[in-house]
Amino acid sequence: MNTFISGYQLRPAKKSDLPGIHKLMWDMAVFEKLTDIFQATPSSLERSFFAEPASANCLVITSDAEPDTPIAYIMWFFNYSSFLDKRGLYLEDIYIDPAHRGQGLGSAVLKHLAHLALTHNCGRFEWVVLDWNQNAIDFYEHHGAEILPDWRIVRVTGDALQKLAS
Repeated sequence: MNTFISGYQLRPAKKSDLPGIHKLMWDMAVFEKLTDIFQATPSSLERSFFAEPASANCLVITSDAEPDTPIAYIMWFFNYSSFLDKRGLYLEDIYIDPAHRGQGLGSAVLKHLAHLALTHNCGRFEWVVLDWNQNAIDFYEHHGAEILPDWRIVRVTGDALQKLAS
């Protein structure tokens, strides 16, 4: 395993990481004020990350001081663009414990995922950001990301999904 950033390792998640990932996900839901829709459990995450085929990929960052305790998780998957006729890499979540921010971990994660996207011949690397999270917006723009003002997320869930399907 190579050092990711001095004092930290980036690696694929293991089943033993699931409780730590779940806690970090909860912390992210609290930060984003989305605990009312949080349904993930360690068991559901195991099915998502370790089933064949997996629904998503998950990486963790650990510190050299505590190599078995995730201090960050990164969840991503491949999507597809019909116009590019290529798959893309979609970053669903990146969450770094606040105690470990400011070390260059976020920048290194974006670089790692961009390299992964190129390795897999992806036509794009994309994600969403909450419109009120100006720190994240500034961070992403600093790294060359373009915030697309003309695109809006369309989502159907819960009762509306049931109704639409019937």
